[in-house]
Amino acid sequence: MPTIPAALACIQRIIAAVAERPIDEILPDQLLLEDLGLDSLQIAEVAQKIENAVGRPIDEDHLNADGVTVARCAEIAATS
Repeated sequence: MPTIPAALACIQRIIAAVAERPIDEILPDQLLLEDLGLDSLQIAEVAQKIENAVGRPIDEDHLNADGVTVARCAEIAATS
């Protein structure tokens, strides 16, 4: 199981790739839907990439809810 700081760095790389943004623009307190503007297909892609990185299934519904931050994604990845 990755630590939350290690998971955060991984999640930031994944989200930057999916959102097609520089990694330094992906901050822990940003909201996936509201701040980064990810849509449901992009959230599904993020969930799949997290699954591949951590080797465990990730319920994309946990990522597709209002108020989910980049940091929360890291917590989900680290504890799933």
